[in-house]
Order: sequence, then C-alpha cells, then structure tokens
Amino acid sequence: MAARARRRWPWLLAAAVLVVLAAWLMSFGEPEPIEHLPQVRLPTRMSEPEATRAANRRTWVAPVVDVDAGVLAPPPRRRDPVLAALPPQVHRVAMVAEVNGILNSELGPLLMDCVGGGELQGVIDEFRDAGFDPLTALDRIAVADDTLLLSGDWSKVDPTRLFGKALRTSQDYGPNAKIYELQLSDGGFDAVTATWKGQMMIVAQDRATLKATLDRLDGTGPTGPSPIDEGQAYGELYGIVQRDAFSDAFGKIEPRLGDTIRDAASSAMLHLDVSHDVGLVADVDSVDAQKGEELRRTLGAALSVARVKAQASGDAEGAALLDLARVRAAKGNRFRVEAGLPNELAVKGLKECAEKRRESSRRRAERRLDGGAPAAAAAP
Repeated sequence: MAARARRRWPWLLAAAVLVVLAAWLMSFGEPEPIEHLPQVRLPTRMSEPEATRAANRRTWVAPVVDVDAGVLAPPPRRRDPVLAALPPQVHRVAMVAEVNGILNSELGPLLMDCVGGGELQGVIDEFRDAGFDPLTALDRIAVADDTLLLSGDWSKVDPTRLFGKALRTSQDYGPNAKIYELQLSDGGFDAVTATWKGQMMIVAQDRATLKATLDRLDGTGPTGPSPIDEGQAYGELYGIVQRDAFSDAFGKIEPRLGDTIRDAASSAMLHLDVSHDVGLVADVDSVDAQKGEELRRTLGAALSVARVKAQASGDAEGAALLDLARVRAAKGNRFRVEAGLPNELAVKGLKECAEKRRESSRRRAERRLDGGAPAAAAAP
C-alpha cells in the first residue's frame, strides 16, 4: 500500500465530521425562497444512550501500585482507555471523532462520498487486505496535538502488509504494546507507531511522545486528568480547542477576529452532532469576564452582519440558516455559540460536494489519458 495514502487516511476520516460545516457554508449559494427552517437538535448535554455508551467503555483500570504496609489503597476507578491515553495538557487541540457512529449514521455514506470518494475506498480496501476493515473495526479517532489514537479491533492486523516497505524496525514495549518505526521518505524516521492490547493504534512524531502515551495506559508513567472528561464525551465530535488553534482558525477568515480571540479566549469545548441534522455547540472560556463579554459581542455582531448581507443579497436560505446561529449570554467567564444545519440542507450540500468530487476525479482521469496520448502516437 502506498505510504502516502497510509499516512493520510485517518486524517481524512477525522475530517469527515467537519465536512458538514463546509456544506453549511456552501449552501449560502443561489438564493432560494423559503419560509421556515426546522429547529435543529443541539448537543447541549449527554443523552441516555450516550451515557450508556460511556459506561460500557469504562474498561481500563490503572495497575495497582504497591503501598506501604498498613495503608489501605483506594479501589481503582475504571476509565475509558481512549480518554485515559490522552495527555493531561494539550497545547492546541484534543478531539475525539466517533467514526463508527458517523459512518453508520444517516449522513455517513454521503460524508464518505464527499470526503474520499473512490480514492478513500481504495485505501480502505488496502487496509482490509492487511486484516483491518475501517468501516467495521474502527471505533474512534482521537487527536491530541501531534498524536493520533485509533481505537478498534487491531488484533488481526498483519503489520508487514499494513506498513509495507515503510516498516523499518519493531520491538515489544511493556507488557501490552509493540512499537513500529516507519520511514515514509528518504532520511530519518517520519513516524513511530504502536499497537496496544490489540485495541488501539497510536501514531506519534517521536518515540518520547509515543512512550509517554503507552506509559499512561500501562500505569507506569505520570498520569493526570484527561483534557476531555467522560461527562463531555457526547456528540459525534467532541473535544477542546486551545486559544492559539481557535484564533488561527478564525484568523484565516477574518484576521481582526482572530486577534480578538487570541486576546480574550483561553479555550473552547466543542460538540458536534451529525446523527440526523447537524448541530454545533461551542462553550468558549475567556481569560476574564470583561474580555469574554467583548468577544461574545464581537461574534454576535459578526453573525448579525452576515445575516443582513444574506438578506440584502436575496439569499433567504443563508439568512434563515444564520437565524439558527446564536451567541448566548455569558455565565461568568464562559459563553456559548450555537449553530445548526437541518437534515434536508445537509443532505443537499453533501450530495453537491460528492458530485463535485466525482467530476474532479473524472477530469483528472481525462488529463492523465490526454497526457499519455502523444507518447502513444509516437510509438512505432
């Protein structure tokens, strides 16, 4: 399997959950008279099925550490191994995507067509050949800065088929893990990867980061609270975005807004629901109440200006969508941003995205054929 595709496919799957937001923006195209958009379910709290899911995932227990004689150790607390593996401190982002839930949702097949199309299907087929079917065996993808965790059934994977010529060395690490060093280009090692208990694959940029993750899972290294609490594990995408990453994302669109976020915000906790409609909730924490209120008013004004522009241009659909976006009043140093995309418009946008991707693939194929035509004609 091509090393480039092998390196890229988890990020494509993780990005799938964000495509619906792009579909939302793309839907602000041709004006289309509408009277009313249905209300969208927003992920504001953990549902009963999500609470049951979280409880079933509490399978990890930190190994018991010897204590002095006569000192009674507290009973170990069961935790979700994916959340336990995340570093206590993240500099930019810690995010979890419920890949299995997304792929089996109503929007899942459309997301696949939009994000990857035939190219992604080819990568999936190659993973299947190595003993891992991403569509059935992959549960979640978690990103913590430069570390990638993929939970699922890795017990039947053949590393030599999975990594191919990129695999350089492998070694056991601790009682539960095996580390693989990958060289994906000329020079030094580009990535180090490990499997843990056949339940998780971890990809990191260096051995120290990878070993620190494995040490947390084996209880042999420093531990601390996860950046994502188990009570925050709801929606199909959830996690924390720190100030710099938050401001960079908006700064690419509006530099002054990015500067305001960098000055006022400390982090944002995101929850995205794509089970039927698309609902987004962002709880933004500010450095203090005054700057938080200024940022809240700035974001609210930006939404109002966008709504007025949509109405002035005759884009009734865009204006109605912006009516679903809200910046809620602050509580202390925290305020909430909400946005929604009804199912009908999500389906429409994703179908258009998939069609554009198919058309782009068709044009690339035609260019390859045209590029080979002169050489074929010159052949004797």
